[in-house]
Amino acid sequence: MTTAPQPAAATQQPTTLNLTQASQGLRKIKVAMGWAFNPYGGKPMDVDLCCFILDRNGMTREDEDFVFYNNMQGAGLAVKLLGDKTSGGDTNPDMTDAEQITIDFENLSFDIWRIVFVASIYDGVENDQSFDVLRQAVFRIENLETGQEIIRATFSGHNLGDATAIRVAEISRDGVEWHYNLLKEPVVEGLSSIAKQYGLLISSTT
Repeated sequence: MTTAPQPAAATQQPTTLNLTQASQGLRKIKVAMGWAFNPYGGKPMDVDLCCFILDRNGMTREDEDFVFYNNMQGAGLAVKLLGDKTSGGDTNPDMTDAEQITIDFENLSFDIWRIVFVASIYDGVENDQSFDVLRQAVFRIENLETGQEIIRATFSGHNLGDATAIRVAEISRDGVEWHYNLLKEPVVEGLSSIAKQYGLLISSTT
């Protein structure tokens, strides 16, 4: 008797991964995020992708360790934000990348242990906006030199409540290897409270 082939199980992206082992010869990555929102009738929402560069104690070393639209590179030239999209949520069902950050592992100094990626709503509190209307977000990491996608994580506004910022994911150093960890942590108090946790004082409207 011939057995009919069974459909392959859907691939579930891991919440943790050794990036160095997952992509041979990994030297540079591109971290990208896209987003789309349910209709809500308010002012167009401006979401920003940024990152915090941290030492072994989980703190920034200097102001330039906060990479965002007003400081588009950090750690020398090893971390770069490639532009700032201000036109609001994407309506493309393919969820194209809205903002991107590149990281050159070979040029990161050895006192850098973690990089945390955050999505935040510009003037979210002032405009009464939050991530509860998020229809879908896609967070990706790819090998910048080969184009290989290593990580793809998707999520919606479910359980994000009144958050105006999301600590999305982090990468961390273990010797010469780099590891990924999905966080997806909503922060009601916004980007300024995350910055304070990492040793920086910024405006609540940043």
